[in-house]
Amino acid sequence: MSKHLAKHKSRRFRRFLKANEAVSALEYAILVGVIAVAVGAALVTFGSKISGAIATIGTKVESGAQTAETADLATPP
Repeated sequence: MSKHLAKHKSRRFRRFLKANEAVSALEYAILVGVIAVAVGAALVTFGSKISGAIATIGTKVESGAQTAETADLATPP
């Protein structure tokens, strides 16, 4: 390997090590990936429970709205 090529590679390697922005971006990308996998696993694991809870809440809200409507109709203006 020639001296010039070795010097060029060394300079490029030092510049790469100083590029903290690229390292930070890579760390954030890995972090986002880990969070996405965790959220996906939680949804797969608890998906049916979450869906059931939302359906139950919807039913209660709907019955509460119907009760409020009938109470408003029963009260004279």
